[in-house]
Amino acid sequence: MITSKTLTFSYNPREDRIMVIINYESIEKRIDFFLTRKLLLQLLEHFDLILINNCNSGELFKKLYKEQQPLEKLQTKEEKANKQDKNKKNDWESKVDSASLSFTRKEPILLDAVNFKTKNNILVLEYISNGKKLAKSEMTMELFQRTLSSMMRVIPFISWGISPNILD
Repeated sequence: MITSKTLTFSYNPREDRIMVIINYESIEKRIDFFLTRKLLLQLLEHFDLILINNCNSGELFKKLYKEQQPLEKLQTKEEKANKQDKNKKNDWESKVDSASLSFTRKEPILLDAVNFKTKNNILVLEYISNGKKLAKSEMTMELFQRTLSSMMRVIPFISWGISPNILD
């Protein structure tokens, strides 16, 4: 099972599906998943419960989602300095290198389910296709809210008949 270091979201209008790309910079550890509207709606119901029960009713998520700022504007000066000092590439706010995204592209796999559990304020997501756990992500509740905000930005709300305020 592959452990995610990055999650990248996009919408594929040809397939009319959300793409969830794990580890886009690594050919060996990259997985591209297609996420259907049906599965997305199921996940959003569960994510809403996680926000309510584990994330102070999604306070940070609501702030980020409402502001709809580009991700690089959301980090503080201190976070930018820490990032430069540590030379991290796996932070939630990192920009996607479109050349790497295209070069390492793989054939998308249809995502059938996502299992999740919380342990010590860490959320673990397991990505399942054809009954096999192919990848997992572990994140703090803060990172979960930031990640969810990023995912929400690519959903085609109108064409999918989903309210943009579904998690309010």
